[in-house]
Amino acid sequence: MDPQVQERLMMFGGFIPGAVSMLLLMAAWYLHAFKASRVDHDEHHADDEYEDDGESTRRSIGPRWVLPIMLALGFAGAVYAVDEQQKLWPDSNADRFLHAMVIIGLVGVIEGLVRLPVLVGFVVRFFGFTVAFWMLAEAYVTIFGDHSIFVGSAIFAGLVSSLLVAGADRSSEDTPAWVDAGSWLIIAGASMPIFFQNNFSLGAMYPAGVIAVLVSTGVTGLVFKDLRFARGGNTVLVGMLMALMVGSIIQTGAVNLPAVMLLGVAPMVLLVPLKSASGVRRLLARLVILAAVLGASGGLMIQSSSADAGDGYDDYESEMDYGQE
Repeated sequence: MDPQVQERLMMFGGFIPGAVSMLLLMAAWYLHAFKASRVDHDEHHADDEYEDDGESTRRSIGPRWVLPIMLALGFAGAVYAVDEQQKLWPDSNADRFLHAMVIIGLVGVIEGLVRLPVLVGFVVRFFGFTVAFWMLAEAYVTIFGDHSIFVGSAIFAGLVSSLLVAGADRSSEDTPAWVDAGSWLIIAGASMPIFFQNNFSLGAMYPAGVIAVLVSTGVTGLVFKDLRFARGGNTVLVGMLMALMVGSIIQTGAVNLPAVMLLGVAPMVLLVPLKSASGVRRLLARLVILAAVLGASGGLMIQSSSADAGDGYDDYESEMDYGQE
């Protein structure tokens, strides 16, 4: 990696998004906790500030819209560190990751700000994910062989991603944020070497900013117990993974497709029903599952990379001009 790019990535995709997200998350949730402490928790108070969690207690929703903004900005910081010259609408699909994440981030913010009905929320997510897929893959219709197959693939990606977020949000409502943060940290961290080995070195650098925000979110979640990844956070993270998989499979062509697909399966660990377990036990159980899934993905990559070790292909240099048709 270019030393200048590495230095910029550490700054704009590491220190800055991590520090800013720590300050803003702490400030937003402190103000919410301070306000909530002065309110008499009674049935006659504003119902918009609280939601029934399905049990006999009521939990504060809080400023959940802050997390999707920070995650999207963390991703944007990493993109800026790699390529500081961003156009309003790039001709190359490989330069539209920031634009796709803007759409996905807006969907996450809407979910955090407005209590959407289940069906409406699903439609909004589906629209955001499908548009992001189109942004990143519309120049590669010939790869699909037919335009109708391309449209079907976009719809399939939007549906699967939306269903995954719906299930993850249902689980995250009863899961401490630091548990979800730890799970997503493992997934995001494992994605970097997997994408790199699949000739998608740009995608191997983009999760850096999100990882910095996840660390800050985990720390914040230890302090403020009401912080959750539901309603926004999971949407941005699933959308990020979907976008990077499009880059790895469609734009650059995966060297080992099963390894990338196993990475896409990893977020399903959030669906494992462990409501009765403590936060530590939930995280340990997820780590065991992730170790099996991501370990299998890494093993496949090691096996395939050993056969291509001497080709001398420079992924980073080639990707800077890749994506135009």
